[in-house]
Amino acid sequence: MLTNYIAIIYLAAAWGGAFSLLKYNLRTIGPVTEMAARALVAFVALVLLAIILKKDLRSGFKNWFGYLVFALLGMVQLWLADAYGLKYISPGLASVLVAVAPLTTFVITAIILRDDKIGVSNVSGLIIGLIGLILVIGLHNITSGGSELLGVVLVVGGFILFAVNGVLAPRLVKKGDPIIATTHYMGMTAVILIALAFIIEEPLQMKWGLDNIAVEIIVGLIPTAGGFVGFYYVIRHAGPLFASTTFYMMPVFGMLFAVVFMGEKTGVSQIAGIGLVIIGLYLINRGKAGST
Repeated sequence: MLTNYIAIIYLAAAWGGAFSLLKYNLRTIGPVTEMAARALVAFVALVLLAIILKKDLRSGFKNWFGYLVFALLGMVQLWLADAYGLKYISPGLASVLVAVAPLTTFVITAIILRDDKIGVSNVSGLIIGLIGLILVIGLHNITSGGSELLGVVLVVGGFILFAVNGVLAPRLVKKGDPIIATTHYMGMTAVILIALAFIIEEPLQMKWGLDNIAVEIIVGLIPTAGGFVGFYYVIRHAGPLFASTTFYMMPVFGMLFAVVFMGEKTGVSQIAGIGLVIIGLYLINRGKAGST
């Protein structure tokens, strides 16, 4: 049981802190190139892990179409939306916007597809979560229509499509080994992003310092390869509902990393907004738990 809690804290800290690391590298590295390097590092790490664990990677070829859909909707578009969005917004704000994914998933599964039951707790959670997001983003940023709003729209749009992918993926891919699946779609993601990087940007002409290389290795290993493996571990040993608590803590760690390492300023409204987002996500999942 203690291992599960340690894994959840690791995931929240790794995924929340990743936004600050990505923001750091965006100063000198192009957004597409940054994500391509991240995917490449993660893919190599996953292949080595699969070899060590003696996984038969060839068995995953039968699900190639589902993996491709996940790579495009779940990885490529999300990572590019995050990278371009981070050019205009702070990493702390970006980490809070992650909450859009579970909120959207609830709307799709409960309201549109009717796969989940709708209760007072669910609806209250959705409303409270949305109010929290508005507080974190700031009404002045929403109404002003400036560059920060553009960054919010990019990141929010990315997580909405990610949520759609989360609903589609189980319908397109047969159940199998998560390490094999992750390795396959991470490889596809790396190929697509590397190709886009050379088409849109000039990766080899960028100013790569040792700090940039170190950041890419850290992001590729800890929150990406390690994050996916850790998330599947928690789902397998504690269940998906427990694993979803990661989203409660991500905004806290994300904002903490942004304040400590990036010097981000935060106010009372943002702190209150984060609290409301966490409460909203809790109520949505509480409603799901009560209906099962």
